[in-house]
Amino acid sequence: MKYILLFWCVLLFQEDVPFKSSDEFQVDIHLSFKERPSDYNSNTYSSGGERMDRTKGQQTFLSILISKLKIREDEIRIAVTDLSGREIQKKKTDQLSEIKFDMGFVEDLKEKGSGAFVVYFISPEKKRLRKIVLTILPNGTFQVNGQWHGQF
Repeated sequence: MKYILLFWCVLLFQEDVPFKSSDEFQVDIHLSFKERPSDYNSNTYSSGGERMDRTKGQQTFLSILISKLKIREDEIRIAVTDLSGREIQKKKTDQLSEIKFDMGFVEDLKEKGSGAFVVYFISPEKKRLRKIVLTILPNGTFQVNGQWHGQF
């Protein structure tokens, strides 16, 4: 929860980048089951001799597809960043019709408060013009630009 509050505070104190209009894109959620890797290195054993490097089984994994994009003339690039500001993806918009990226395991996104991603639309002068904010709150609510878009 504190990460989401921190994220919103950072967004508020940064330059005021307006949201991209909701009629200029469509967000689709793709859920799949993936084998969750262990948190331990391979061949790690407990003091009782139990293997600790076993996978955690199949878990729900969230991928996002942003389609039906209407790219404006002044938007020449997109940049997708996570909660920490780390760049996930960067592309030119000249032939871009959709944006795909993985958010991660749903339980992690809910529990750790790491479920916030921002898609920035960038000008030729490298100024952030518009944004799409995708957030998963600890209660499982999925929001796009602060509006309810589903529940996990």
